[in-house]
Amino acid sequence: MQTGEQKSPSLSGDPAPTQSAAELTGVCDCHERSREDQFNVALQALVRGEYGAARSALAGHAAGGEAMALIEANAGQDLTDILVRYMGDALPADASEGTERAVLINLVLSLIGRLETNIATLGAQNAELAADLEKREEALKRLRELTLGQPEA
Repeated sequence: MQTGEQKSPSLSGDPAPTQSAAELTGVCDCHERSREDQFNVALQALVRGEYGAARSALAGHAAGGEAMALIEANAGQDLTDILVRYMGDALPADASEGTERAVLINLVLSLIGRLETNIATLGAQNAELAADLEKREEALKRLRELTLGQPEA
């Protein structure tokens, strides 16, 4: 658009500033966007419980070899492994509601809840085993006293 005024060339002798080809045509850095999309594809696959697809997308994300992409892909692989191990095919009850980000957060919260339940169960089992061990040790101590005829030191 022209407003009627013509811009005069710069008097300093410097060339007029130009825009890059990407800015002029509206083209983006597709490699960067592709990498980002691969990570998003992986997260979307996690939300749907498609762990194999998530692993493939994360491998594609890491393929560029950039440090941040490798860190992100490793974190995604670790999350995928944990979800497979502790959640299996179970998705949170509200997996069909909300944005994918919200569903992913709920999935992780569900995982945390399940792990907390496992910790509580293991703690209770540990307390039972510790009490049982204490009783056995006490019984062995009495048995030694009876068989040897003298108290244990």
